[in-house]
Amino acid sequence: MFFIKLLFIVCIGKCFENVIFAAYNPLLTYTIRFQKVSFQPNFTGNYTIEKHREKEFVNGFLSLDSPQTIDKIVVVFHRCNPEGVDCEYFQSWSMTDLCPKLRDKNQIWSSWYGAFDPQPVCPVKKVNSFIRNGTIDFEQAVRWYPDVVNYQWKVSQKFYAGERYIGTYTFELSVFGYRKRNKKPSKQSKQ
Repeated sequence: MFFIKLLFIVCIGKCFENVIFAAYNPLLTYTIRFQKVSFQPNFTGNYTIEKHREKEFVNGFLSLDSPQTIDKIVVVFHRCNPEGVDCEYFQSWSMTDLCPKLRDKNQIWSSWYGAFDPQPVCPVKKVNSFIRNGTIDFEQAVRWYPDVVNYQWKVSQKFYAGERYIGTYTFELSVFGYRKRNKKPSKQSKQ
């Protein structure tokens, strides 16, 4: 009987360790690395990817001119192996009621759309915005799907007016975690 209890405790402990501790690690800081941003019909733009400390940011210009109001975005996620090839469909999000969602705080997309200057005017028909230090907050994605750090991602945002396709822009990126370095105390603070 003792052996069965011990085996049960060890198995449950290992399961708990693999599921809970291998998931989100609060000791790590998560950031993304942009590989590429691309634009398709009706979207034009240019961009640079700039690195500051451990983070990367997109700076540039994005333009869209639609004769109709954009009222739907379909975000399609493809996950690829760490080298960025052998991609497979992962999931899609379809979002309507865009204006309130663009203003939502603490969402994965909040930091990206918050970097637009000027902000898109609702209802959205035209976008002529500079992107200043645009990034995406993937720390929440790591909490939802801990394996996000094991893949490269192609994330396409497809814009629609009703059922009419307007255009797409796509990010190619990877997510990784790192430990922040502790600063050594200066000699003055020791005295």
